[in-house]
Amino acid sequence: MIKRTFNTPLGTVSCELNTNFTHTELQNSGTYENGIFEKFKTSAHNIELIEFKVKQPFYNGETITDSKCWIWRIEKVKDIAENLELKVCISDFSKNSEFDFASGENLDAFEISNNEWKLHIGMEDGFILNRRAENNDWFPKRLLNTNKDWQEITVLKESSIRTKVPELEVGEKIHLQYLSAFDKQNTETINTWVAVDEYKSELEKWIGIK
Repeated sequence: MIKRTFNTPLGTVSCELNTNFTHTELQNSGTYENGIFEKFKTSAHNIELIEFKVKQPFYNGETITDSKCWIWRIEKVKDIAENLELKVCISDFSKNSEFDFASGENLDAFEISNNEWKLHIGMEDGFILNRRAENNDWFPKRLLNTNKDWQEITVLKESSIRTKVPELEVGEKIHLQYLSAFDKQNTETINTWVAVDEYKSELEKWIGIK
C-alpha cells in the first residue's frame, strides 16, 4: 500500500493505492516545477505518484487557504494479473461536520463543512475519463465505453472516492487525479469547488510535466 495524507481543520484527507500483492518498491523521487514525484514498482506496474498544490489565484480571481492534490500515473509492465484500487477519503472529522455530494461540470466530488470551514475533494468524472479513452490520452482506447459513453470505474460515497483501476495490457497507461482544497466557510463563494475542478492538461502545464 502507498498512502499519503493531508491534515486540514476538518479532518485528515488520505489518498492511497492498494494492491493484492505485497511487493511495492520505491525506485526514485524528485521534483517538478510545481510538484514532487515518487516512482514505484509493483509486481506488474510502474507507478508515478505526483503531489502538488493547485495554482492560485483561479480564473475568477479567487483563492483558498490550502490544497493537496495527487496524480497517479500507472503503466502495466508485466503480464501479471494485479488488482489496483485507489481511494481518497477523510477521517477524524468532528461530530458537527456535514457532508454533501458536489458533482457536476465533468467532476465527481463531495464536500465536508462545519460553521468555520469547508473542504472539497474531487476527480474527473466518468464522462471525461471516457473522452480521454477516446483520444488515447492516458486512458487506453481499448477500454472506450461506447454503450454508455461513461467510465464506470469510480464509486463516489459521502466521504470517499474509490477507483478500481481497470485491467491494463502491457504497455498501456492510465492517469488518475484526486484534488482536495479547503478554506474558511463563506456561502458567497464556490472557491474550494473550483479548486478541485481541473482538467488533466491544465494540471500538467502547472506542475511542469512534459
